Amino acid sequence: MISTADLPKSNDPTEAQLDDIQLLHGRMAPYVKRTPLLPSALASSLYLKAENLQYTQSFKVRAAAGQILSLSRDARSVGLVTSSSGNFGQAAAFVCNQLEIPLTVVMERTSNSHKIALTKNWGAKVVFCESNPGAREQMVHKIADEFDRTEIHPFNHRNAILGNASLGLEIFGQLPQVQNVVVPIGGGGLISGTALGLKMLAPNAKVWGVQPEGSNAAYLSLHRGQLCEVDRTETMADGLRSHSLGILNFKMIQAYVDEIKLVSEQSILNSVKSLLHFEKLLVEPSGAITVAAVVDGSIPADGTVAVLSGGNIDPKLLLDIAT
Repeated sequence: MISTADLPKSNDPTEAQLDDIQLLHGRMAPYVKRTPLLPSALASSLYLKAENLQYTQSFKVRAAAGQILSLSRDARSVGLVTSSSGNFGQAAAFVCNQLEIPLTVVMERTSNSHKIALTKNWGAKVVFCESNPGAREQMVHKIADEFDRTEIHPFNHRNAILGNASLGLEIFGQLPQVQNVVVPIGGGGLISGTALGLKMLAPNAKVWGVQPEGSNAAYLSLHRGQLCEVDRTETMADGLRSHSLGILNFKMIQAYVDEIKLVSEQSILNSVKSLLHFEKLLVEPSGAITVAAVVDGSIPADGTVAVLSGGNIDPKLLLDIAT
């Protein structure tokens, strides 16, 4: 199995320099949009970072491009394997499609069928595993060993984090006076990178994480000061169903994230509806959760950017909320 460590310096993202992120951001430009920052009508002085308008309708293309473009030619040439709850799979498939790299994506049998179809549409091979902690990772390791594929990770990798850091740079560039940034947390890759990039330029800005009440591994980990794993994840926000944080991501959260809040399922659903009906934005529950935390009053709205992490909503849910 070929190593994915290709960028110089440390594998520890906390030791990355601003130049590292800016260099990678430039290399990612053909594969990553600079998404708009939109003023919101849902709360005063609230802005929406519309990653639901990103390529593949998710921020995950940042993590995928950051990692894939940092691989050597030899590492790419043998093909890649990864795991995904849905959005990373299609993001990696999109980048691999552009670069003509074979890709296998491991997904749980209970994954969002819409996201499975979108991943396949970009040419990836999808392999299914059981829905229990560690099953996806075990299957990825097995495929990598048996077929000599290079592994990439949805969130727990230096170059995935540095790819996501481009979002923090963009937010500062669009709103230099930003006071708060609100970010969803699943495995922790998005908030790790966003916080790293933002605080390099705006060290006094506050970074808030949000999780569903039924999938709260990051919340428990930060409050207990140790990496926690939950046995069950129950939430409509399928992109945030993570049993635990990545080890690197937990280190980043401890270093750069100010606070994590929990949000109820009803609040998430209400925000999906509000974004659709009042903002005319199609946002999946995993992305709408940030707006839910602000509208509920858990996080201040003034000078606040809520990251709408994705728009790959299940068509059945869309039909329910649109009628």
